[in-house]
Amino acid sequence: MIDEIVETVQTDFPKKVYFSVEVNAAVFYDSNFWSMFFPIRKNLQIGVGLINTTTTDELRAILAHEFGHFSQKSMKVGSYVYNVNRIIHDILYDNEGYDKVTRNIAGSSSYFGIFVLASDKIIGLMQHVLVGVYNILNANYSKLSHEMEFHADAVAAQTVGSKPLIDSLLRMQLANQALDTVLSYYDRKIEACIKTTNVFPQQLLAMNFLAKLNKLPYQDEFPQVDLRYYNRFNKSKLSFSHEYSSHPETETRIAKLEELNIPLRNHQVGVAMDLLTRKDEIAAQLTHTMFSRVNYAQNPVDQDEADFEVDFISQVKQNSYPELFNDYFDYRNPFFNYTELDFEKPVSNPEMETDQLFSDDHLSLIYELNALEADWTTIDRIDSGLINSKTFNYNGQKYSKGDCRAMIEYLNTEIQTKKQQLDDLDIKIFEYFHFLAKEQNADHEFEKIALWYKQIADKFAAQQIIYADLVNSTSFMHTTTPFEMIKKKMITVKKEEKKFKECIVSILNDKDFEEVISAEVKARFEEYLKFEYKYFGADLYFDEELKVLFTAMADFADLISETHFGAKKKLLEFEAGLVIPVLN
Repeated sequence: MIDEIVETVQTDFPKKVYFSVEVNAAVFYDSNFWSMFFPIRKNLQIGVGLINTTTTDELRAILAHEFGHFSQKSMKVGSYVYNVNRIIHDILYDNEGYDKVTRNIAGSSSYFGIFVLASDKIIGLMQHVLVGVYNILNANYSKLSHEMEFHADAVAAQTVGSKPLIDSLLRMQLANQALDTVLSYYDRKIEACIKTTNVFPQQLLAMNFLAKLNKLPYQDEFPQVDLRYYNRFNKSKLSFSHEYSSHPETETRIAKLEELNIPLRNHQVGVAMDLLTRKDEIAAQLTHTMFSRVNYAQNPVDQDEADFEVDFISQVKQNSYPELFNDYFDYRNPFFNYTELDFEKPVSNPEMETDQLFSDDHLSLIYELNALEADWTTIDRIDSGLINSKTFNYNGQKYSKGDCRAMIEYLNTEIQTKKQQLDDLDIKIFEYFHFLAKEQNADHEFEKIALWYKQIADKFAAQQIIYADLVNSTSFMHTTTPFEMIKKKMITVKKEEKKFKECIVSILNDKDFEEVISAEVKARFEEYLKFEYKYFGADLYFDEELKVLFTAMADFADLISETHFGAKKKLLEFEAGLVIPVLN
């Protein structure tokens, strides 16, 4: 296939072809000083995670896109930009030797100090100019990179057709999510010393499982993803000119491919993975390389594909809410602002049924609220100077930095409106299930489960605050901090840790946590509570003590989340059970 596409595109064969685990393909070469002047042969990297989730035609289109880059003489510009950026960086930041010499000279005599001060001013001006050069250079290179991507897409469309590349671009996100899901599954199996010999059949199984959950249509053995599904989480109306990005937005690339509208050429049936004559051997080798980096307590056991499927699906179901709710409660907690007296009030016939309460439009309200809050944060960061941008686009309109305060006020109003809509909907959902419970003489059981969930949810909200305060107070430990600053910040850490320890003691004596807390976690908590650790002294962190603290924090976060999840799921499963008699 590579031979065929190289010939069609009329470009050079790659110096080397590399396989990786990733859901990606790329062109790269050794960028050094001499690459600016002499021809450098390019390498091709193909992710088996990508090959595993594409048709033969789609892989042809992806490779044609990459070989479109091979044909671009403008790729050499990358060497110039890379080397100029290194030079600018070294001049701006890698100058400790110069700083040391000038400090010594200035310290030796006030007379010499005047000349050092003058030279510092000149160097400061030069650095300011270099920052300007960096911005102009990289902004223009970004524009060139975008055009190179569009050109490579056009090469792929001319070689294979527009649709295969569009389909692969849209499915790539789902394929990557599936691989991440499988790797996360095996992260949780490290303690049990379980791994796999071949991660790629499991990636395919996970992708198909996710596709069926989301009711995606199938064609040529693979799920078909449309732009609506691709952008289902992205409701943001904020955009930038992407001054320094190397790739244009996927949506823009698809729009240009659709404009070309070139029909499929030389159709080849089949899945891309079957093109590898040693596919099992290659997949096993890549999987082995990846898992060899994991430190297991003892020799790990290889899990076969059938066991993985049973356990994976079981875990997904165990960690999911009933399908009835259409993922609504994946991103939102049930309404719990009620008391025992509210269950004595009469309830009226509900205005909406479940298909209306949990419609895609109502689910979209959550995505829209999340997008508004994210946009608010971004614009606030532009206003405060944390993001260096003079302009931005919102809902198709261009705005300047001076418009930030007005935009923040506008977004505040929009956020409050969406929150109110969702709060009103949550109350209607509660009233709907309260009505069904009364109709089926299950109101006492509903009240008991709902009040228990409220009790857990109230505790969870307070526990999250205590945990977040401790996380924030210890965040400086993950960065380079002056010793004097560490000593001051440790006072706050100890203050927050006191509340944290009190909360752990409360959990250990709370019956609501008895079934969830394991013997290992309980023992670690008790060991942590025995001692009053200092964490820092004599200008050194005490690593073993910090390990105990961060382990306790991780155990705490897992425990409170798992307890809340269990109570929430019990309530939602009871509510879903109330709907079945109504449907019958």
